[in-house]
Amino acid sequence: MKKVAIGLVVVLLGGALLSGISGIIGAGVEQSNKVDQNSDFVVPKGDPISIDGVLSEDVYTFVCEIPKQQKPELIYFACADGNTGIGKIEWSTWEASGATGVGEYFANDCDPDCANGTFEFANVNVALARPIDVDGKVHLTDLTYESIDEGGVSGEWNLAEFYLVMNKNK
Repeated sequence: MKKVAIGLVVVLLGGALLSGISGIIGAGVEQSNKVDQNSDFVVPKGDPISIDGVLSEDVYTFVCEIPKQQKPELIYFACADGNTGIGKIEWSTWEASGATGVGEYFANDCDPDCANGTFEFANVNVALARPIDVDGKVHLTDLTYESIDEGGVSGEWNLAEFYLVMNKNK
């Protein structure tokens, strides 16, 4: 039990450190590739990778900017505090060309503050696309989600953005 608790703390702290920029940019909003519209800095797209013959068990994605995650049941948009994301994910497809499934979007309204806020939930369809090469492994990077109920929440999220920025000059 202690190892599990310590492991969880390490993962949460690591996610908090790795996701600082992602949390600042904003969750669930459509983003351009430029971090600042007045800047020439462009977020790297990642290197393309051949997906011919790649088996589903060799396909990965990112969770809190950490690579080599397979079929995650939980994806945070706000890794530092866990206030926004999609949980209870059940993947119906998981292939090198993309993945689809359903899950539960959650977001804390942070009113009056995040510690005492109220969570809102919505059932969503989820999809992952845009395979890239990370250390010779196929990683799906672009997450889209759309509420199953009409008029609900929808959005996009690049799960690899901060990872790619931090590894651009390596």
